Amino acid sequence: MSWDTGMRMEASGPDAAFTVDVPPEMLEAMTGGGTIAPRISRREALQVPAVLRSRNLIAGTLARLPIHVRDKDRRIASPTTLLDQIDPNLPNVVTFAETYEDLLFEGTSWWRVLEFGWHGFPTFAAHVDTNRVSVTGWMPPVNGSSPSMPIGQARVLIDGRPVPDDQVIRFDSPNPPLLVHAARAIRTCLVLDRAASRYADEPVPLGYFTPKEGTSPREDDTAVQALLDKWQQSRMKRVWAYIGKAWDIHTLQFNAEQIQLSDQRQHAVLEIARAAGLDPEDLGVSTTSRTYQNAEQRRLDLLDFTLAHYMAAVEQRLSMRDVLPRGYEAKVNLDGFLRSDTKTRFESHKIALDSGFETVEEVRELEDRPPIRQTAPVPTLVPVPAEQPTGEMR
Repeated sequence: MSWDTGMRMEASGPDAAFTVDVPPEMLEAMTGGGTIAPRISRREALQVPAVLRSRNLIAGTLARLPIHVRDKDRRIASPTTLLDQIDPNLPNVVTFAETYEDLLFEGTSWWRVLEFGWHGFPTFAAHVDTNRVSVTGWMPPVNGSSPSMPIGQARVLIDGRPVPDDQVIRFDSPNPPLLVHAARAIRTCLVLDRAASRYADEPVPLGYFTPKEGTSPREDDTAVQALLDKWQQSRMKRVWAYIGKAWDIHTLQFNAEQIQLSDQRQHAVLEIARAAGLDPEDLGVSTTSRTYQNAEQRRLDLLDFTLAHYMAAVEQRLSMRDVLPRGYEAKVNLDGFLRSDTKTRFESHKIALDSGFETVEEVRELEDRPPIRQTAPVPTLVPVPAEQPTGEMR
């Protein structure tokens, strides 16, 4: 409470205000629900061929694209040597592959700065696995995708030890983590894969044996176990096994064709393609009657709707002032990725040369050719006529 000059009592606000966000998983546990699937581990997810293919398409494709530093005039520059060789013990393609994979699966990725140059900017860094990093003093993301909000003093811990803020580089993905929001689809694919494997091991449906009418075989535990062991051993050698004329076999379930196991697996792969933002045909699922599409157009679609998200996250993070000096930015070079066929490229170069948009040197650089060096002309030797004798010879 407070009093103003007119002796009126005014109600003051509270000294502190806070809210409590209960994770949805805890709410479901308290209310008996179960609509949110728990997070799946990366090791389990990569056992699904569709997830592995999605990872290779996104992380593998982006990792092989070079990243250059450009100045204000869009010229390639080298204010630091960080992007020339990030980790002194690994090629850049491996470091970037691990970074993009973390952004796809976890939503965040971490680098540890190993060395600073004379200018105060990083010159060497190493990728750090996300399971080795923890952050204290931060509110956990809401629904696994919202950005974290600081509470007091946040500290980054690697292997349980605090690390100064200027020695870590954190990358954040604009997309939610795949292992959280696509966990149900990935688990469904794993279950269907196990079912297909079970049918591969046991082509005959599950069933049981009964004595034939008019027979009375031994039915004690020892005899029954011996019969089942003999059946299993015979089935491991060949598709069918002989059980004798005293027994009948009865099935208890449908076969793989009757339960449409193949169609269910295709649908599960389609769900993973949707979650990863990929064309289902890239994962082996045909969804249209399309018989031809320009390869360059497919690459453009993949770039615009999927790769650009992760590419922008890395570009903008590496362009921040704790990594590069002011006036410089990191850009991914897409020339190799969008490279068309030779005839089309040369026709485009001719148009650019005729219009003055490109020079011969720029064209040769785009084609990864060495520059044409102007050599000095070789002087021509002109023969000098022999001198004629002036006097008479004696």
